Order: sequence, then structure tokens, then C-alpha cells
Amino acid sequence: ESARICSAFCFRFPMEPKVPILDEWEEEYVQLTNNKFELIDPSSVMKGKILAFYFTSSSCVPCRAFVKKLEEVQDAAKAQGKNFEVILVNQDNDAKDFKNYVSHHNLIAIPFEEKEIRTGLRKRWQVKNWPWVVLTTDTGKVINPKANDQILQGVEKFPFKPPLVQKFSSLAPMTLNLQVCCMAFVKDQTASLPIINEMKTVAAKMEGIVFAYYVPDKKDTAGAKIAKKMRAFAQIKGNKDALLIIDVVGREKFVSYEMSKGSVSKFVTDYQSGALNDKKGKGQLPIQDDPDDGKAYDYDLFIIGGGSGGLACSKAAAATGKKVAVADFVRPSPAGTTWGLGGTCVNVGCIPKKLCHTAALLGESIHDAEKYGWKVDTKATHDWKTLITNVQDHVKSLNEGYVDQLKDKKVEYINAHASLVDKHTVKLQYGWGKEAKTETRTARRFVIACGGRPRYPDGPGLKEYSISSDDIFSLKKHPGKTLVIGASYVALECAGFLAGIGVDTTVMVRSILLRGFDQQIANKIGDYMEKTGTKFLKGFTPTKCEKLSDGKLKVSYEARNSSETGEMIVDTLLLAIGRVPETKFLNVDKLGIKLHKGGKILTAPNEQTSVPNIYAIGDVAYDKLELTPVAIQSGKLLAARLYAGNKTLMNYELVPTTVFTPLEYGAIGLSEEEAQKRFGNENVEVYHAMYVPLEMFVAKRMMDDCYVKLICNKLRGEEVVGFHILGPHAGEVTQGFAIAMRRGARKEDFDMTVGIHPTIAEELTTLDVTKASGESAAKSGC
Repeated sequence: ESARICSAFCFRFPMEPKVPILDEWEEEYVQLTNNKFELIDPSSVMKGKILAFYFTSSSCVPCRAFVKKLEEVQDAAKAQGKNFEVILVNQDNDAKDFKNYVSHHNLIAIPFEEKEIRTGLRKRWQVKNWPWVVLTTDTGKVINPKANDQILQGVEKFPFKPPLVQKFSSLAPMTLNLQVCCMAFVKDQTASLPIINEMKTVAAKMEGIVFAYYVPDKKDTAGAKIAKKMRAFAQIKGNKDALLIIDVVGREKFVSYEMSKGSVSKFVTDYQSGALNDKKGKGQLPIQDDPDDGKAYDYDLFIIGGGSGGLACSKAAAATGKKVAVADFVRPSPAGTTWGLGGTCVNVGCIPKKLCHTAALLGESIHDAEKYGWKVDTKATHDWKTLITNVQDHVKSLNEGYVDQLKDKKVEYINAHASLVDKHTVKLQYGWGKEAKTETRTARRFVIACGGRPRYPDGPGLKEYSISSDDIFSLKKHPGKTLVIGASYVALECAGFLAGIGVDTTVMVRSILLRGFDQQIANKIGDYMEKTGTKFLKGFTPTKCEKLSDGKLKVSYEARNSSETGEMIVDTLLLAIGRVPETKFLNVDKLGIKLHKGGKILTAPNEQTSVPNIYAIGDVAYDKLELTPVAIQSGKLLAARLYAGNKTLMNYELVPTTVFTPLEYGAIGLSEEEAQKRFGNENVEVYHAMYVPLEMFVAKRMMDDCYVKLICNKLRGEEVVGFHILGPHAGEVTQGFAIAMRRGARKEDFDMTVGIHPTIAEELTTLDVTKASGESAAKSGC
């Protein structure tokens, strides 16, 4: 419904013209005319004035009375020395009708021959009928998208700005499409007066938000039509009184049912500060009541899954005095790998991955050190066993630390596989074999936080003889020549660190790199990896894997779009083609918990599943970012809502992330492709630069590889909607800018920030080249 309404309303014409209208017309040699059809230079009558572009035609009956009033207002304004000019934009397609109309009115007009200008202005300003007056400055900046009512009130209303608060029926389409609107729906005329008065007070103090209201009126059919669409778009409950802030361009809507004194002011202030984003959440299901049934259970809260999100939620809930338990059990991977408490990130994800990434970077630093005067052995070799031993020692220390933390927080840790029996009962299985002991426990609420495990492709031997990210970080023997299947960040991170420590590494890619990320950056990552030793097989998929007599693996593959086939002999086959949720082992479908077709759990904005007392957080929840800090934050906030009276929902927008490929990639917000799709190509400005980190000038590396860009929404004053940086320590840089992005930073905020010199982060404060300019993004100097 949201997409349908947006499609119906949005036409993508900016309130601020790209080029001042006089400059645009001068470039096109446009001339105006008077009623004697004498050509007039536009600057001579338009420069420095407020302009009333009057849309009409000879067949428009209401226009006949309106144009008389318009001419009176223009004459009175000129008599009083006001800088005001009416520009006739006649829409007649017949030359005779056009000339007859112009000759009978004392107005400056756009000539008949300039049909493209006349129709172009109508489309630009979304004029739907006539008479219609659009009021602008001489640059074309819109002052009032439909000034008819103000013109009719006479010259005393000059400069004819729209009222602080408008009725729905007075709103121009361009207002709805391109500006943020604060709307009030009030059923009763008397009850609406305090709300309208407060809106006027708030509107007088701020710019950039249009205020409007609707009170049911049988005569106001236009207002009723808009109100119906806006209620549907915002999913306002029933026929309730409500406040709505709507941004069609940004695809944002916020609803408040609080209509008491001060509610408008608080609602708008919270919107401007960004606080409403923390009340929005993200989900596919409606929020349901979860009342206490008064029954006694073994636990107040039982969490299935001891990963980052589950542990964070358990500790936060226990801190409120609730009785909490966490069940965590690791099914052995096909290769037989298991691990301790802490989930994917700690054991087979972020932590060991970053340590192995560091090992690869240190190898590069050995060569850099020589350039800086150190006498080092640049032929140094890497010892796999030492790396893995030290990585696993650290991981095990974290496992032990989590167990101790749960004890300290009085959270019961149960090392058993948990599956749901009914909405208040869980079955615990102590082991994975058929003989494993089982028992049941009960709980008032459950949180499912079991995450996911690697996906395996179809094909003989592909699962049997391969390993995944579940295994690589504890692999006892050196991996030897390795084929990595996949183009995800896991695939590229693993391939990157393997190549970085000297492993002969090839990546087999089915289609594109880093699907879902900015593709320009993704391709730059691939280029850098190839330059630094990683090989790529693009456009292929594996079909089978055979184990040879000498222990090596023969992997067969085929082209995705042709009949080409091939084989490769490797020591290790590493699969990284995505992950699947663990829901099939939980019996959730038998409880009526709704799932997405891929097996992830559908949730409401408060993380609630379709069963009201069961919640889901982290990677197991559908359409949520698969990131450790996201799971932690959502877990903490869920506990705070359930037990501490907090109402803040998880904000899944503008979450920073970093891909730890050999050249690190930090990102916040939209990719360039997503921004263009959402706002339209013409409304997106991209500022970018190639840069060389100071340290690399001496090391003679990364001379044309590092890159940064900011993606800006021109419809919102160049609000930065996408942040992308490719280079060393990108994660550290990205984290700091995430705060500014959450608070709606614009390009000018980056420009006004004083950089720290010489740093990589400084590059974000000096961007001045746009992609649209066609100028080189390469930087010179320091």
C-alpha cells in the first residue's frame, strides 16, 4: 500500500531548481511577449521580483473571473512599488485561441512557440487544473505551490505566502510530494481548534515542514479524498484522531495518537531530533497484546540461543529481577566442528575473522617496514598452526568469560538443544544423538535468538568434502591451495586473509560481488584483491567434488550462461554462499509462528512473532541486518520494553558496517543504486574522491585503490543518505560518522567539520567533486 500511494503521489521535481530559471531561459534564448506580441527579455521584467506563474486556457470558465482579480492585484502591487510580476502560462494548443487570449489581457506571457517551456513548467510544478498560480522567486524557487486563495484576498496579502496551517483540500500535489508534512486528523470541529492553534504556533517558529489538518465536512470532497489516502498510507488505526508526519520522498511516516496540549510541539521536535526513528521499528506483522495470564512458570523469560543477541537480552532482563535462562547448543558442522558459548560472532565470525585479517595485514607491513628503513627479512613465512592456536586460545577465553558473566547476572545457562513444544513449553535435549537425555521447562515468554548456519549447495561431494566459515578458523592443518565458493562478504574476507598469508586462493563467483552493497565499491574490492594475489573465476558454479587418492579434491564446475565446464584440483574447498536460519530444528511451524519462505521468522516492529509471547531477534528474524551489534542492541531494547517500561524500538536504518577485505570497506545507509531507485537519478548527487593514505606514499602501495563517496538526496538539502569508504582502517572511520548520519547530517555539515590532518577520515570533510560534473576524482597534494 505504501509503495502504491508513493507511486501515485511522487513525480520527482525538486522544490529548488537545478539551474535558476532566468539562467535556464537565457541559455535557451527564451523570450517573453506582451499582449501586442512584442518580444521582451525575461530579465527585464522578472529579475528581483516575486513571480506569479498563471496557468490557464481560453476554455477555462472559472478563469474568466479569476484573471480579472489577478490583473487588479498586479496593477495594485505595481502602484505600491512592490516587486511583483504575473507570467501567463497559457495551455492552449491552438495558435488562434492562444493569441486571442493573450491579446485581451495585460499580462506578460510565454510565447506560443515555447510549448516545451509551457508544458514543462506545468509538469515541474505538478499543476493539475486551472486557474492555478504558482508563486516563485526569480530563480524559480517555489514560495507557494498554489497561491489562488491568497491572490483572491488582494494585494494586502503580498507576498502571498501559504497560510501557516492549511486544510487538506488546499494542499498542492507538489507539497505532498516533495515536502515534509505534519497532518492532523480530527473528527470534531470544536476539538480541532486547540490542535490547529498549536500547529500555527509551531509552524511560525520553523521552516521545512508544511502543516495541514482535516475535519470531516460533506462539502470538502477534495480534502476527504486526500485524507483517505493519507490514512491508508500511514496505516492509521480505524477512524481515530491522529497526528501524522509524512515524507513521501524519504518513504517515512510517523503516527501519534496523543492529541493533548503540547502534543504537536513534542511530535515535531522528536521528528527533527531523530527521536521518532527510535519509535518506528521494522517488521512485517502487527504488534499484538501480550498480557500476563497470571500462571506460574519455571522462568519469566527463556532465550533459545546463546549468541550475541540472546546473551545481551538475557543479561538485560535479569538485571530487572526476572528469572531468566539461556539454552545454547551447537550442532556439529558437516566437518565435525563445534564450539562454546557466544554464538557465531565470537566463535566462527567477527572475532576470529578480524584476527586472521590482522595476520594478513601484518604480512604486508613487513614489506612496508623495509621502505621505512627497517632491515627485515621480507621473505618471512607464515605458520598456520601458530595463528590458529592463538586465535582459538582467545576465542576460548571469551567462551569462559560469557559463562562467568551469566553466573554473575544470575542467568541460568543450559548447554542443551532447545525446541518449542507449545507457546509456554520448551523441550531440552542434552546432546545430538538419539540416546540424548531430554526434559521440558516452562516460561512466560520466549526469545528465539538461534541465528543461522552456512548454506551448502547441491551436487555430489560438495557438502561431504568441503568446509565453511564454521571450520576455517579452527582448521588444524594448513589449508593449502584453496577454492572459495561465493561472493558474499564472508567469502571475500576469508579469501582475502588466506591470500594475504600466502595461500594460493581462488574465488568462484556466480554473478556479482557483495550483493546488496554498493556495486562500484564491490568491484573496486575485487580489482584490488586480484591485484594483490587473489584469483577469480567469474560466472561459474560448482557441480561436484571428488576426493582423490592423494587426499586432494577435484572440483568440477560449469559456466552460468554457457556450456563451458572445468575442473580444479585443490587442497581445500571453502563454501561461503550464504546462511540459513536454524528454525527447522525449533518446531516453530507447529506453533503457528509465521515464517518467510526462506525459513526466517516474520516479526512485528517490536520483535514479536505471530505468537504474542514469543519474540525473535538477530539473524533468525526476517529482513533484519545480520550484524552482531544489531542483535545486541535489539536484544537489550527488547528486554527494556518487556521489563523496564521503555518504549524505544530498534532502529534498523543507517546502521554502520565494515567488510574486512584486504582493503577494508565501511558503509552507512544506501548504496548509489538504492538511492537512485528510491529518489530518482536526477535527485541524487554523489561527491567522491580517489585518495592515497599518507603512509602508502612511502610504501608505494594503494596508489589508485582507495576511494570515498557521499550519496546525497538533493530533495532534502543534500542530506547524506549513503556513506562509503574504501581504505585502511575503514571500520574505525565509519563508526564515528555513524552518529552524524543518524542525526540527519547534510553535505554542508561534512564541509563545515574541521578535519584532522593528515588522516583518512579527513577525506570526508573535503569532498568537492561530483560524479555529475565529469571531473576527475583523483586528488593531488596532501
